[in-house]
Amino acid sequence: MHNNRPQPNSTIIEVSAGRKALWRDDSKWAQNIVATLPGDLAASLYTQYVARWEKYVAKSGQSRSANIWLRNHQTMITSAMAQFPVHIENLRNEVKRSKLAIDLSAQCHNVMVAGSEAGATIEEVRDEMQQLPKQWGFRVAVPAQTIAQEKSESRDEYQQRVAETVALGQMARMISEDWWARKLEIAYRRFCEHCRIIAGKVRKGVSAYLSRIALRDYCDRKLANQKALAQMVARNEITGEEITLLEAVQASVSNPEIRRHELMVRMRGFEDIAQEQGLVGGFFTVTAPSRYHAFIKGKNGKTYSNKKYNGANPKQTSAYLGKVWARARAKLNRFDVPIIGFRVCEPHHDATPHWHMLFFFKPEHEQIVRFVFADYFTRQGREELRVSNFDFGYWASCFDKETRQLSPLSDMSLIEQTAKRISPRFDYKAIDPERGSATGYIAKYISKNIDGFKVEEDEEAGGAANITAQSVTGWASEWGIRQFQQVGGPPVSVWRELRRMEQDELTKANMATAKACGQKYEREVKSYIELKATKPAIEVARIAADSGSWSMFIEAMGGLFCPRKSQPLSLVYKPMENKYGECVTKLKGLTTKSVTMITRADGWVIGKKRSESAVASALAVSDDNRVSWSSVNNCTVEVDSSHNETKQTVFDHLQHSDNGVDMGTAAAIARGDKITTADGKQIWLDKTAIGMQLRVSAMVEEYESGWPGWDCEEMAPTEPAAPEKSYKDKLRDALQNVALKTDALEKFQHQYWQGN
Repeated sequence: MHNNRPQPNSTIIEVSAGRKALWRDDSKWAQNIVATLPGDLAASLYTQYVARWEKYVAKSGQSRSANIWLRNHQTMITSAMAQFPVHIENLRNEVKRSKLAIDLSAQCHNVMVAGSEAGATIEEVRDEMQQLPKQWGFRVAVPAQTIAQEKSESRDEYQQRVAETVALGQMARMISEDWWARKLEIAYRRFCEHCRIIAGKVRKGVSAYLSRIALRDYCDRKLANQKALAQMVARNEITGEEITLLEAVQASVSNPEIRRHELMVRMRGFEDIAQEQGLVGGFFTVTAPSRYHAFIKGKNGKTYSNKKYNGANPKQTSAYLGKVWARARAKLNRFDVPIIGFRVCEPHHDATPHWHMLFFFKPEHEQIVRFVFADYFTRQGREELRVSNFDFGYWASCFDKETRQLSPLSDMSLIEQTAKRISPRFDYKAIDPERGSATGYIAKYISKNIDGFKVEEDEEAGGAANITAQSVTGWASEWGIRQFQQVGGPPVSVWRELRRMEQDELTKANMATAKACGQKYEREVKSYIELKATKPAIEVARIAADSGSWSMFIEAMGGLFCPRKSQPLSLVYKPMENKYGECVTKLKGLTTKSVTMITRADGWVIGKKRSESAVASALAVSDDNRVSWSSVNNCTVEVDSSHNETKQTVFDHLQHSDNGVDMGTAAAIARGDKITTADGKQIWLDKTAIGMQLRVSAMVEEYESGWPGWDCEEMAPTEPAAPEKSYKDKLRDALQNVALKTDALEKFQHQYWQGN
C-alpha cells in the first residue's frame, strides 16, 4: 500500500496551497487510522476513502464526511477483530490456526490438570475451562444423550450424574485439537467475509449476497467434497451391497432438485388440506431494522453505504430475527392460535437476511396473527417507520380479549395506516385463491434460494437466478443460516423414513409386470377414507408418502394440528457411542407404539473406492496351496490379470473348503469386498507381505436378536439394553483419546473416577 498508495485527482489538490495542506494532513491521519488493520483491508478502505475525499472536497471543499466514513468503518472492523483474543495474523492460514488449536487445547488441558490437583469438582473444573472458549465467543455444545436412570439412584443422584456427564463431554471437546481447529476455521472465515461486507465487497453491482472470494472458496470446497465423495463407497458387510457416497448424496435431499421438489410437495399439501378445512392463508415478509444493513438501494437502483449501519454480521442479524420469532410464536401459543406453513430465509443484496413466511390459520385468527407479527417485528426502531407504541396500543385495544377478534367498532383506517407505514419492515398480503395459489406465492422464493429453477431474473441481485442461486446457497453455508423451516404439521423425518420402506408384494408384482411390458406403472389412487378403512395406520402413512401426497400424510398422522405425542407414528433410535464417549442416538426406523419397522440396516461401513481393474490384477487366486480352514485361515495366492479368473478361482477355493458361495459372491470377493456368509463367517482377500491371502474367519453373529432392545420377529419396542461399559468407563476412554497423555491427566481421572 505504501509504494502504490492511491491519490486524489491532481486537479483537485492543486487548486490551492490550502487544499494541498488539507490532503497532506488528511492522508497522514487516514494512514494512521488503517495501520491497525490487516493489509488487504487497509488497502481497500484507504482506496475507498480517497475516492470519497475527492468527491466531498470537490463538492464542498470539506473532507469531514469522508473522515467520518473512514473512522466509522475502521471502528466496525476493529470491533469485529476484538472477538479474537489474539492478533488476527495468527489466524491467517491453516498452519497458524492448527498451531493455535494445539496451544488452546493444551491450555484447557493444563486448567483441567490444575483443577484436579486442587481437588475441584468436575463441574468446577469445567466452568474454569470454559473461560477460554468464552473469550473467543465459542459455545461448547454437546448432543442430546440417552442417559437412563439406574434403579438404585435417587432423582438428585441421577440429575447430578447427568450434569457430570455433560460436563465431561464439554471437557473432552475443549481438550480436543480438532474441536478448536474447526471453531477457529469457521470464525476466521466469517470474520473475513464480515470485513468484506463492511468494506462494500458484498452488494448489488459488486458481488451480491457473497463476496467473490467467499464464492470462489465455497465452490472450491463443494468441488473438493464431490471429488472426495466420488472416491468413497458405503459397503454393507452383511448384504454385500455397495454404493458410492456421491450417488447416495445425489439421491437425498442434499440434491438441489430433490430438495426443491420435496419442499414444493409439502407446501402444496399444506395448501390442499388447508382449503379442505376452510383455513385461510397469509404471506408475510419481515426484515431487520435499517441499522443491520451495511448498504441500501436508492430509487435509481444504485447502492449506497448506510450511515446507520451498526456493524452486525448476517449471523447476528439472523439471531435477532430468530429471537423475535420465538417471542411471537410464544405469544400466539398463549392465545391458543395455531399456524402451519413455511418460513424461507434469504439474503438482501448486502447479505442481510430477511424472511418470507406463508402460513395457514383459521379465518377468525387472521387479524390477531397479523397484529402479533407486526407488533413484535417492529418493536426495535419504530421511529424510523414513523409509528409509535401508541399506534400499536390502539391496534391492540381493538381486539376482544376473549375471542381474539377485532371489534366491529374498530377504526380500520387507522390500523391500515399503521400497516402501510411499517411495510418496509413488515408486510402482509392475504392469499386470494382466485388470483393464484398460495404455493405459487412462495414457489419463487423456494426456487431462487436453491437452484433458480424457472426463475429468470433475480431482481435483488440484478442477474440470472440460476447463477445467483449459487451465491445464495454459499451465503447460507458461510454463515450457518437455515434457509427453510416447516412450521406445524407432522415431522418430515417420518415422511422420509416411510419413503424408504419397501412396497407391498402386490405393488411390487404390478410394477414388475409393467416394467416387463415396457409400460409406466400407474399407481391406483385411493382416498384417505378408503385406505383408512382397509389398511393399518402405518401402511396408510406409507402409501401417502410413497405417492407423494403430503395432505394425505397429514391426515394419516392425525390431522393438521395434532400434537406430536398424539401422532400414530414416531421415530425410533438406537443408542450408540460417539468419539467423545457419549451415549447418543442413531435413527433406526418407525414405530406405531405396537409395531416397529426398521428402515436403516446395520453393517454399513465407509471406505475408499477401489478400481476394479486394479483389484482384479492384484487379487487373483491360484488353484494351488489349498489348506484346511480354521476359525481364521489364510490362503496365499498369486497375482493374475484376469478378474474372471480371479472370480472363478475364489469360487473353486471356497467350494473345495466347504465354504460354498455363489458366483456373484465370489465376484464381490474378487473386487475386494468383505463378505458375510449365512453361517456367520467373513470372507475377504487380504494383501500381505507374502502375497494375497484369502481369509475366512468365524464371526459372532450380532444380528440374531436384532440391535439391542428390539425383538426382530415381533419388532415390538422394549426397554433399551444397558451399554456394556459404564458411563464413567466410556468417558474415561473419550478423555484418553483426545487428551494429552500426561501423568497429571491420569491423576485427575483417577481422582474423579474414585468419586472425588
